[in-house]
Amino acid sequence: MIEYAATAEVKQGMARAHEARAQVLRDALTWMFFRRRESSHGIRISRWASARAS
Repeated sequence: MIEYAATAEVKQGMARAHEARAQVLRDALTWMFFRRRESSHGIRISRWASARAS
């Protein structure tokens, strides 16, 4: 890791930014890979497709 001279406020700000980035990454991975139970049960066919099949 690169060493740097920073005040306590800067270090705290960088730690908060790191936590915020980590939360965004967790949210994105959850959104991409989490299977929602509601969506698997609610498969719908459009009215246009059902009218053409009749």
